[in-house]
Amino acid sequence: MARAKDPSDRSTRHRSVPIPETLTPIPGYPTKLVIFMSPASSYWWARYYSEGRVFKRSTKTENKIEAMRIARRFFDEVTWKISRHGVDASAVTFQEAYESLMEAEQAKVNRRQLTAETLSNRKYRFEKVILPYFAKRDVARIDYTELDNFLNNLSNNDPPLSLSTIAAYMGLIRKVLQQAARKTWIHHIPEFPKVGVEDKPRGWFTIDEYKRLYRGAKKLTGCTMDQCRIIENDGSSRVMWIKRGERRPIGAEKIRSQVITAELNDVLVFTINSFIRPTDLKNMQHKHVQVVNGENVYLKLTLPPSKGHKHPIATMQWAVRVYERICKRNTLKGMCGPEDYVFVPERNNKNSRDYALAVLTRQFDALLDVTGLKYSVTGDVRTLYSLRHSCIMFRLIYGRSINTLALARNARTSPEMIDRFYAAPLQGEMAIAELQSKQRPRIWER
Repeated sequence: MARAKDPSDRSTRHRSVPIPETLTPIPGYPTKLVIFMSPASSYWWARYYSEGRVFKRSTKTENKIEAMRIARRFFDEVTWKISRHGVDASAVTFQEAYESLMEAEQAKVNRRQLTAETLSNRKYRFEKVILPYFAKRDVARIDYTELDNFLNNLSNNDPPLSLSTIAAYMGLIRKVLQQAARKTWIHHIPEFPKVGVEDKPRGWFTIDEYKRLYRGAKKLTGCTMDQCRIIENDGSSRVMWIKRGERRPIGAEKIRSQVITAELNDVLVFTINSFIRPTDLKNMQHKHVQVVNGENVYLKLTLPPSKGHKHPIATMQWAVRVYERICKRNTLKGMCGPEDYVFVPERNNKNSRDYALAVLTRQFDALLDVTGLKYSVTGDVRTLYSLRHSCIMFRLIYGRSINTLALARNARTSPEMIDRFYAAPLQGEMAIAELQSKQRPRIWER
């Protein structure tokens, strides 16, 4: 005969049942709110009994103090749901759907389908603007009117937000509602108010302007630049870089200093000959670069994925000479191994690579101020990204019968993006030879 199971035997109980000695009430809250551990998880759980129902949630932490803090927030959410929906507190808040989305997005980062930087930027936008408005709202009750009210709030922001920024916020809300639909928390995604997106291509450099940048970078190498804040007569302020030793405007306040290194010239020439993005300057290691010496001489850049693209990049021939010069300089520093970074190799810790890019960006901004090329003749702002824009524009203008699809693949973008952004400044006059070309009449033989 089988032995009867002892009800007090822990091994006979379900693994999700609380371990009695871990049941802990939360000071200052009802005694029916507790945290506990169970054999099924290494995390603390929060539990609250109310209106004849038991509400439970994992705190996702093994820290008891942190678990108690999360339990208090859990209590506030449950009581709010009960006050709004009665005994049926099964409604899912936007905050819960957001947390579910972030778990899925983190999994994408782990699978290298999404960059950690992109996820961090999304979290920042959610926490700064979206969650303060939507966090406690029931996702099933978010409709067109609710979304339109939020859009109107964004439209009245001070300072005003660009259309592309507003569209980005609305796109993030859509992502949360899509996640809620996947989890069957909602049965359909509501209609969204339309936001007209205004394309704003970045400024680029003409050949003559590029030559001015090149000469300016050579001339400034070794100089110290001071970034200063200048107060205008009307009370407004502007920031500009001034070469140390030169006369400053009255009342100019120094913010920081930056030495212009020989790397600035290499960044300038390399970027405008390689189609890369500024973030690639931060991530590029020597193991990502292969010199190809064949009928065509170029660098094959097998860089970490960026913006969903992972195709290798083939550079212009001039980038090879620049890379060889960089290797000679880095070899003298003992920093030219496969795992060493190509630019600012001294910052070899992954956590300091953002600072490495910031150093290069500041140097380039100082160069723009000194050369007077911060703005284009049409008022477009130029940044380090403008070098990539210029690289693509030079191929469109000076390339011989360039294949737009091949150009887009090589630049890790799409033909649509080439047309909407990079080629936006392209005008008929820039391709006058092609426009005026004639095909020789064909002579038919009889």
